Amino acid sequence: MKKALGILLVCGAVASCEAGGVKTFYVSPKGDDDASGSWWRPFATFGRAQEAVRQAREAESFSRIEVLFKGGVYPLDAPILLQPAHGGTADCPVAYRARRGEQPVFTGGRAITGWREDPDGVWRVTLPEVREGKWDFAQLFVNGERRFRPRLPKEGYFTSVENFEKNDKGINGFIFKDKDIDPAWANLADIEFHVLHIWSASRMRAASVEPGTNVVRFPQTRAYNSYWSDFKNRRYWAENVKEAFGAPGEWYLDKPTGTLSYMPLPGERLAGARIEAPVLSQLLILQGFDNQPVAHLTLEGLVFRQSQWVTPPTGNFVPQGEMNIPAAVEVVCARDVLIRRCAFTQLGGYAMAFGPGAHSNTVEHCLMTDLGAGGVKIGPPYVGYRMAEAPKNPLTPDAPDGLAKTTSAITVSDCRITGGGRIHPAAHGVWVGHSSHNRIVHNEISDLYYTAVSLGWVWGYAEPSRAHHNEVAFNHMHRIGQGVLSDMGGVYTLGVSPGTTVHGNRIHDIHAYDYGGWGLYTDEGSTGIRMYNNLVYNVKTGGFHQHYGRENVIENNIFANSLKDQIQRTRDEEHISFFFRNNLVYWDNDGILLGKNWKSGLRGEKDGKPTQHYELGPNLYWHASGKQDIFPGQKTLQQWQAETGQDAGSHVADPLFEDPASGDFRLKPGSPAAKVGFIPFDTAAVGPRDPSRLPRLPSRPVPTMYP
Repeated sequence: MKKALGILLVCGAVASCEAGGVKTFYVSPKGDDDASGSWWRPFATFGRAQEAVRQAREAESFSRIEVLFKGGVYPLDAPILLQPAHGGTADCPVAYRARRGEQPVFTGGRAITGWREDPDGVWRVTLPEVREGKWDFAQLFVNGERRFRPRLPKEGYFTSVENFEKNDKGINGFIFKDKDIDPAWANLADIEFHVLHIWSASRMRAASVEPGTNVVRFPQTRAYNSYWSDFKNRRYWAENVKEAFGAPGEWYLDKPTGTLSYMPLPGERLAGARIEAPVLSQLLILQGFDNQPVAHLTLEGLVFRQSQWVTPPTGNFVPQGEMNIPAAVEVVCARDVLIRRCAFTQLGGYAMAFGPGAHSNTVEHCLMTDLGAGGVKIGPPYVGYRMAEAPKNPLTPDAPDGLAKTTSAITVSDCRITGGGRIHPAAHGVWVGHSSHNRIVHNEISDLYYTAVSLGWVWGYAEPSRAHHNEVAFNHMHRIGQGVLSDMGGVYTLGVSPGTTVHGNRIHDIHAYDYGGWGLYTDEGSTGIRMYNNLVYNVKTGGFHQHYGRENVIENNIFANSLKDQIQRTRDEEHISFFFRNNLVYWDNDGILLGKNWKSGLRGEKDGKPTQHYELGPNLYWHASGKQDIFPGQKTLQQWQAETGQDAGSHVADPLFEDPASGDFRLKPGSPAAKVGFIPFDTAAVGPRDPSRLPRLPSRPVPTMYP
């Protein structure tokens, strides 16, 4: 009887202990880690459950092991660390999932209690850990919503004047306009200057503010001194200014005294208010070894909430994509991992990152919202705290690296990524670096301040390239840029990328601050990419733009209503940069058809080399006014064809869209589109399939600091 009872206590049910059976453990916030993990005696923590999985794998043979979490909040004192022993095998996969109808929340945040309401209406509390230097935070959440620190100016931006001590090593500060910054501001070292460059942003601290010269000196030289990263005539604001505190919804942490102050919004009451701040930078780490990956593991229906990010004492800047910002969930050396129907919210950085040794993993039907940075990073550069290199198994330190250092075959599908860039505006929805065979399909990506999907991390034609055979398909990308940064795209590519395809996407409302705001953007050496069956409309600078690259194919797309140029081409090189054919181009505004550099389109040879460096046609072009002189130099199609030999087989005619003003680009009967070889495609078959499987969005939009 004791033996049978022992089996019952360890396994939870005798039936589940039979060889080849299913083993199930249960976890509840009200459980006990000294319990058996049964349905009626659940564990209390993720850590205890994963240890039970390890023990079960060692002790018995099962066909499947699962851990079921009851709904509620599970505070984390440290990131959950899943290693190979906590995963499964092809014969015995392991799943950590929510119980049906439940929502388990794993949080890196801490509830702040002990508040008082002072006569001035401000809620205040003293935090000894802050005063003693043991805790610092830069995010606060009130009743589940992000709140922001006081800033100046209250609306809009200051504009800097010039760099200070710009040299070959970097920049040591910037010069500001009179009265924008007060050298007497309290806690100067805690103030952050949030500077918007062109496609990147800085968060800098001050070593000093000098009256008279109007100089903000940085604690150390900030690397990068190029025009695109400098401080001349840049928009910025000063954040975390104590003297600016007082508007409803603002909070201020006075670190020398440990006093946290919050000015409530109208209608907020201290009684029953839930106020939280993060304590952890990462919430979950899947960490295998270079010869022993975490494998055959599923995470389903779990919520990961509140991760930390605090500006370093010397400030923060990275040239592109906020690549140095960690993710709440990081995956290293893992195979056949499925992350399904999970939610990631109220984060200080990215939601997820797949690093060295991550192969054949899938993220599907997940919600990523209220993000300090972006959604998903795939491949190097490895920037998380644990992703400097693929970790070796200490038991076999001499194991060959093989493919362990690479990242490939990651699928992100049917997800909703929205409300990003709340701390780091230059972050991407999905970023793919030195990584191949990835699929970004059927996602909705919106409400970001930079690019939706970025592929590649090589500027120019350097080979071999690891960013190849990637697919971006059937995604809905919209509300990107929003006038904050410049030089961006719905889909942005870099470098040599053979086998990469971008197709079936619906891309609209891409708006840059200055130049940029393209739908499809092949930048810096993009090569061997095919873009087809995409619908791009209501963008700022062009439906398609190629800076420079080689032999990209842009075919069977619809480009409509770019505000400036419909199609752009910049750098000329002595090869075919792209083939642009079977496309429909339509606009009803004052923009022009072909912007920037189209001078090298003449067919022929010079010094034995072709003079034609791009190829247009056949395409269908139409301005809603019906005007015909739409080609460079106000030429008609016939004049353009005669002078350049371009656009053979092209037509200028109304494509007969159903209702382009409302975003309906279906073709009416009798459309001349077929004359240029255009094949209709379903412009509505984008975004998540079966969206009812997605976690629910918050009822209100994610708050933002950007005007």
